[in-house]
Amino acid sequence: MEYKYTPMRPQRTSIGQKIIRGFLALLLIGAAILYFANPLHAQELDLTLPETPFNYEQMEEDSMLIQDAINNRLRFFNIKNEPSKRTLRTFYILNAIDMSTSYYMTRSHPVLKESNFLLPEKPTAAEFLIHKSVTAPLAAANLEEGQMVIVNWLLGVVIVHNLYLYKTTCRQSPNYHDITGININKC
Repeated sequence: MEYKYTPMRPQRTSIGQKIIRGFLALLLIGAAILYFANPLHAQELDLTLPETPFNYEQMEEDSMLIQDAINNRLRFFNIKNEPSKRTLRTFYILNAIDMSTSYYMTRSHPVLKESNFLLPEKPTAAEFLIHKSVTAPLAAANLEEGQMVIVNWLLGVVIVHNLYLYKTTCRQSPNYHDITGININKC
């Protein structure tokens, strides 16, 4: 049995049909413009706002409640001495420096590995970002000013130690002799 395929071709529309369709489209667009251009006769609408006095005391109370809710976000401990904005800014900047240098160093150095037990040995940028975006706000919300200063100093020491390791670590893996245990690969 032989299968015959005859392609179907659309019929051509005449010039008259095209003109009528264009005229109907223009009528539809014109009706829509007339309908939406002047709704409800704007001159009949009363657009004046009623005079309401501002309650500045209530506004101050609301702003304090909002600020308190922002400060207590992710808070698990009662904090007596809030960290200053400068200390928090330093904390976030040091975390960003630590994250970016750790990512660069673990990616460009064949021997260096991430020592954070929450991350794999060679983490991706997304893993670093997720890790820092979870742990940094938790630490910032639950540490007092003195604790935050100590954490900032420790972060600085970690960054300097990372830079030291990057500069001094051999770029080739050590090659120990199997019998004597002597390192054959001197960097």
